[in-house]
Amino acid sequence: MKALIISCLLLLSSLSIGQERMGLEQVVNRVLNQNFGIQIAKIDTEIAKNQNNPGAAGYLPTLDLQATQDLGMSSARQEFLTGDVNEADNAKNRAFSAGAMLNWTFFDGFKMFATDKKLDELERYSEMNLRAAMEMKVYEAVVNYYTLLSLQEMEAVYISAIELSKMRKTYTENQYNSGAANRIQLMQAELDLTADSAAYIANQQSQSQVKAALTKILQLPVTEELIVEGDLNQLEEQKEWDAIAEQFMEQNTSIMQAKSNIAISELTTKEAKSRFYPQLSFYAAYDFGTSSSEVGFLASNRSFGPSIGITAKWSILNHLSRATELRNSRLGEERSQLAYKNDSISALADLRNYYEVMQFAEEKLLFEQRNITQTQSIAEIAQTALVAGSITPLELREIQYSAIQAEGRLLQAQIEYQTARLNISLLSGGFQRLF
Repeated sequence: MKALIISCLLLLSSLSIGQERMGLEQVVNRVLNQNFGIQIAKIDTEIAKNQNNPGAAGYLPTLDLQATQDLGMSSARQEFLTGDVNEADNAKNRAFSAGAMLNWTFFDGFKMFATDKKLDELERYSEMNLRAAMEMKVYEAVVNYYTLLSLQEMEAVYISAIELSKMRKTYTENQYNSGAANRIQLMQAELDLTADSAAYIANQQSQSQVKAALTKILQLPVTEELIVEGDLNQLEEQKEWDAIAEQFMEQNTSIMQAKSNIAISELTTKEAKSRFYPQLSFYAAYDFGTSSSEVGFLASNRSFGPSIGITAKWSILNHLSRATELRNSRLGEERSQLAYKNDSISALADLRNYYEVMQFAEEKLLFEQRNITQTQSIAEIAQTALVAGSITPLELREIQYSAIQAEGRLLQAQIEYQTARLNISLLSGGFQRLF
């Protein structure tokens, strides 16, 4: 019965109904083109671009059109000094007016210039937000890609272990039937086979969890089976620490965002200072009006014509709101400076940690790569030796267990190396070449 269950598991693992096979390049491309989070960030960037225009900065004038039609009815009695009386009931009154007003504030305490630069900075900040979203989604996808790749390779190790345990169980059964092995040895062989099968199932569960996370990032259908392809053993030539640190200061997205926040806060302070200056505006208007009345001095009236002028406005006291705004904007500048220093120190410390982790991971990876070839050779020799009777089933199990541990250590070293490399790329702006 156990053999039947194991065979079914192996059969299910080999099926490829609706499978999606993806390499690293395909994973990255799909994230950049299909991930909804990135698409939303792109829309936000477009909104920031649209908001950055001369009108929003305050350079352009405003032009308003207005028209009013009044209809009224009133009763009136007018008695003059001459003794004449003018009286009317339900007299109708009509009035129509229309006009156009052009207003241009050509001096606002230099606020428009600060706002113009601030809008440019906000657009750049939005672009950096997009880049940060792209970097993080690519990072998450690639980490899950390498994790799934290692689990797939470990699956092959567990399958091989199950096959070897099945062979050992069959060998022990034959030995038991012939009287050369006892019941305890047979039960131990069965327990080891069960343990290998449980490890295989646990690996399948881990794969399912990682696939779910990767499917979510890649926006794939949940019913689609995902298989990744690639090479975990690939080592890349790494830069020296000084070169990585220099690139970090120039291209790290968080640092660039912090610098942009400093610029935005400084421009906000300039906007606040502009409130203390007077405002000068030019206006030009054209008005037309006509009215008629059944009672009063004038039966009808009509006027029209243009007008121009200059308006000066200077708010001397405004509930101290301008002073409060200026103080808060200066505090915002200080806060931005502190945030920049904090982010720089923290991120640089993380970068240094990942750099050292990568150095150790590379050493472990090279060591385990040399070790695994020898381990696999010993396992193959041990399998032949068991059939020949040179070693006991228990000795074969110990060798098999050591081989599984060696494979696991190799895959762990590969994951540590790749994860550290990805962390360094994320912090030093290495993902930018993908966009």
